[in-house]
Amino acid sequence: INAEYMGTEGSSDMNMIGQFGVGFYSVFLVADNVKVASKNDNSDTQWVWESTADGNFFIYEDPRGNTLGRGTEITLELKKDADEYLDADKLKTIVKQYSEFIHFPIYVQTTKTEKVPVEEEKKEGKKG
Repeated sequence: INAEYMGTEGSSDMNMIGQFGVGFYSVFLVADNVKVASKNDNSDTQWVWESTADGNFFIYEDPRGNTLGRGTEITLELKKDADEYLDADKLKTIVKQYSEFIHFPIYVQTTKTEKVPVEEEKKEGKKG
């Protein structure tokens, strides 16, 4: 743990994670692993906080480098029985409902996969 990043400067108060609150930790009801990448304007370094809710967490410099520019990215590895949270509309509804007093934009990044039928090429026989 990087004590300077945590803002503790070597003090015994490493309870900064408690500032996330119980609401944040409820994410472990649906996720096995959580990564929070964060980049502050005043730092050249992007950091990652990662936990599997087993009481341990890790903070490390993001090996991807500065991919955010500024802000925070939360990545969840959902539990097998939490497929309903893969629905972008459901996720956006939850974020809107529980972020009523957040005064900055929250974006839900989505991707879409489409299956396109492949037409089989007609085989032309050679005459000899």
